[in-house]
Amino acid sequence: MSDTSSRVETLSNRHPDAEQVGPHLVIDKSEWVPGKHPEPHHGYEGQTEYLERYLRCIQCGVKVLNTDDLPETCDSEGRR
Repeated sequence: MSDTSSRVETLSNRHPDAEQVGPHLVIDKSEWVPGKHPEPHHGYEGQTEYLERYLRCIQCGVKVLNTDDLPETCDSEGRR
């Protein structure tokens, strides 16, 4: 088994909800962001933070809002 395959398998075991999207191994993430929601119809009066959902590749660390924004290649070597 190659080093890359074993690394992907190890990451998959640590993140069972990870989904393979092209060369990326992606998980859904959410975090609270300070400020008003960028889309006014999702915000409310007096809002000081909002929940932002994004996708993160657990191999290369890239963060995007949807799978179409993922780069064509996954630089997992950059994470070592």
